[in-house]
Amino acid sequence: MNPEQMIADLESRAQQLQQRSQQMQEQIQHATSTTTSPNEAVTVQVAPNGALQHIEFSPAAMRLTHVQLGQLVMQTVQKAQIQAAEQVASIVEPEFGDTEAMDFLRSFIPQPEEEAAPPPPEDGQVMREVSWNEPAQKPAQKPAPRPQRPAEDDEDGFGSVLR
Repeated sequence: MNPEQMIADLESRAQQLQQRSQQMQEQIQHATSTTTSPNEAVTVQVAPNGALQHIEFSPAAMRLTHVQLGQLVMQTVQKAQIQAAEQVASIVEPEFGDTEAMDFLRSFIPQPEEEAAPPPPEDGQVMREVSWNEPAQKPAQKPAPRPQRPAEDDEDGFGSVLR
């Protein structure tokens, strides 16, 4: 093979690699994941890197406690992050196949946690539900009054500075 032909082949392969690289970058940029919780209370969208881009709550979310809603948001975000990471991996897999680089990339895909059963309705031990429109409830007992200092502490008639 003559040197000019080898250079032309190398330039052609370099252009093809550049085109495939550009295509992969564009595909990765669009590899977002939108996931909705099983009860359709929460919908999230994450970027290819797993960053939360959007969160939306349906009226069904209003029937959940703050603890249940928090857990549901976290579970839904995690599912979306896993889907986005798997999309990115499937985009680069044709180029990297069964290589250490691909194994390294796959090692960053979050592993799904076992789904916990939704917590039982709250009994007030975590946090009581408060309405913004109602006045706060007063404590059942008034706190005990502070003990008064003896009068001899009052040298100048203004009281103790330690009160």
